[in-house]
Amino acid sequence: MSMGQTRSYNGGDANFIIFSSQSINIINDKHDEFMAFSPHFTAETKAELQTLFEIASNIPTDNTYIDIQAKATENVNKELAASGKFFQRCKFDIEMAFPNDKKVWNQFGFNDYDNARRNGKLMYLFLTDFDMIANKYKEALTTEGWTEDTFSAILAHRNKLKGFMDEQSDCILKRNRATEERTIALNNLYEKLAIYFKAARIMYEEDEDLLKWFKFPAATPKANKEEEGTEANEEVVNEAGE
Repeated sequence: MSMGQTRSYNGGDANFIIFSSQSINIINDKHDEFMAFSPHFTAETKAELQTLFEIASNIPTDNTYIDIQAKATENVNKELAASGKFFQRCKFDIEMAFPNDKKVWNQFGFNDYDNARRNGKLMYLFLTDFDMIANKYKEALTTEGWTEDTFSAILAHRNKLKGFMDEQSDCILKRNRATEERTIALNNLYEKLAIYFKAARIMYEEDEDLLKWFKFPAATPKANKEEEGTEANEEVVNEAGE
């Protein structure tokens, strides 16, 4: 969950959406009684409650972005491996072009490769440097059989890797934004429901079976730890704004 917004409600988002849906159905069925109880309740407040619910329900869950991010990460790792394999092939030609010349080899990144092969950002920088040095020694490498395609492949690998890393970053950003938007929307829904619940506790104080739908889910250890999209069995207690 985003650190920017604190939940007003207990438990996970999915559980609160399900709970709210059930409570709103009962409110809709009995809305004439709410309007008879207080002029605060109108057709407009009923419509607003439904709109808040729809907004919150239509924001993609974290699980959607987790799946997208997992695929993007897989693509990054595959391209990282492909870039490494490409460089290992290039090493042979470089060693042949500059036999036993470790100073030149290190210009090509022989001493930096071990760190770069494990990290997408480092590999991006590594390939950027590799392209510059390869063009510096273009004549010698061409003698070893390099073509324009070989030289262009360096930046092709780098740019492909960057594209996948951008997808990763974009997904993380969208996931955080969706989580924050959903939390704000559910907090707004909670506040609107709390007014109905407060009235319902007066209206239906003798009807315990009905009152349970007008009491927010309590905080439980399981609910606090659950991931978005999972379900928890939660007891309901009186948490609405007294």
